[in-house]
Amino acid sequence: MDPSALDLLKEEIGSDEIYVKVNSIHRLKTIATILGSEAVKQQLMPYLATLIHEDEEVLFALAQSLGDIYPFVQQTPSSLLSLLESLAGLDETVVREQAVKTLSEISKSLSDSDISNLFIPIVMKIAAAENFSSRISACGLIAAAYPRAGAMREKLRNKFLELSHEDTPMVRRAAVIEMRRFSRVLEKAFLVSDIIPDLRNLAQDEQDQVRTLCIDSLIEVAKLLSKEENKLHTLPLILVIGDDKSWKVRYHFAQKFPVVAEALGRDITESSLIQTFVQLLRDNEADVKTTALDSLKSTLHFISRDRVQTLVFPIIESIVSDNSLPPKVKKNCAAAVADLGASLGKDFASSKLMPIVMSLINDENIDVKINMVQGLGKLAVTVGNDMMTPSLCSILMTLSKDSPQWRLRESVIRSCVTICKQLGDEIFTRSLQDIYFNFFIDPVSEVRNSGVETLTEIIIELGDEWVIAELLPKLQDIYHQRNFITRITVLHALSKLNLTVDQMSTMIYFAAKDNVPNVRLVLCKVMKEIGSRTDISSLKNVLQELAKDADKDVRYYALAALR
Repeated sequence: MDPSALDLLKEEIGSDEIYVKVNSIHRLKTIATILGSEAVKQQLMPYLATLIHEDEEVLFALAQSLGDIYPFVQQTPSSLLSLLESLAGLDETVVREQAVKTLSEISKSLSDSDISNLFIPIVMKIAAAENFSSRISACGLIAAAYPRAGAMREKLRNKFLELSHEDTPMVRRAAVIEMRRFSRVLEKAFLVSDIIPDLRNLAQDEQDQVRTLCIDSLIEVAKLLSKEENKLHTLPLILVIGDDKSWKVRYHFAQKFPVVAEALGRDITESSLIQTFVQLLRDNEADVKTTALDSLKSTLHFISRDRVQTLVFPIIESIVSDNSLPPKVKKNCAAAVADLGASLGKDFASSKLMPIVMSLINDENIDVKINMVQGLGKLAVTVGNDMMTPSLCSILMTLSKDSPQWRLRESVIRSCVTICKQLGDEIFTRSLQDIYFNFFIDPVSEVRNSGVETLTEIIIELGDEWVIAELLPKLQDIYHQRNFITRITVLHALSKLNLTVDQMSTMIYFAAKDNVPNVRLVLCKVMKEIGSRTDISSLKNVLQELAKDADKDVRYYALAALR
């Protein structure tokens, strides 16, 4: 035993600095190793028990670190468990939760006799404690104790149900949260006979937060039951919660609906749950409606095409035509429309969905427009070439040139690339190419940079022949515009192309004589980038001239390119 290790710990705990105390607690494992098992039991554990009134940060570190010294007291763990019991009864939430976590981890290593004689009595004791903080912790520990409780299982089950009916709302909330973990270790018979009736009562709780938490617990229970059991026991309860009087509960239900549908399966969702989801889409609360639209994408594969066409699509139509709705609803609706295409089928999407698309693209709100434009690539997969009507192309052209919102112009450019990937070169060249090329002359750098970034993707789709036949003549044409920013953008685009020296030399010679230093500077950077992958030694004289430039930055980058 080295008493100096314990003395050092006491000295650091006596410090006025919190971080010194916390760091010393985190070294408990090292200290225990130095002291040895006997000194840990006789000296370290009694000292640690005196720290129960320390600051929250110190107690949290203690709750974490006690698990590390369990191996040193494994034969007689009562003092360690007793200290964690005290920490689990404190008011500070983070300390209490960490103590429960450490106790649960230690319980896995306890012998059967220690579980029966030490751990379960501690759980039952704090479950009956006067302070609600201890009873909250008990909710989390019952699941840890139950699998090895033997004859004590019934008492633990009854105690858990008792805690879930507590007068204190915080204890009820804790019980509902821990019900998920408890359900996984509970026998199926008791799931049906005890937990589901308990959840039925909790789903009527006066606290909407308790009712909200019931949703997650029900999902966990549903995963453990068969299809027939869910139809008989879980479904009626889920339908009640889905129609809750509180918009907060309905909001959470809408948020979790895809998970609920997965837990219950396609058949139950298709036959019984879909009506509840439709009601959420119709909800009077905008937040509920918005969240339901957000969940639609993940829900669609649980619903047949016929149901989507007859039940879901009419709601989407009504949302789009309702001008009284806040923009956030239509924004999510626009995103949902893009995902809806595949579920509706090509003919239905072409005839019924495309008018909605046009309406949303023409909406007054910028975010609605952006979401719909961004979704055109997904719709192209379903609708195909028929999507690129003259009216849609006309709108996209106008938006890419005249929209005052640069984010929308950027979305149009990126959407052209996505549509090209789906529909191919013929549609792009005929309908989208002129729209796409507008990024070269955009006044906002973010749009121009995005356009240059997408050139690589476009070239992969369309090939070098398109570069020579369509892109290069366009670059040569717009390079001679008065705006030097456009010339810089052309040079950046040049760096993305796989051209021969002859094909790019004309623009390089023009740029080297440009009146604007920034153009000459960018040329040096571009030539260095091109030179890293292509032999441009025949253009070395251009860089040598730029190395004598009047502008010092141009000289610097020209010399860098020559190296």
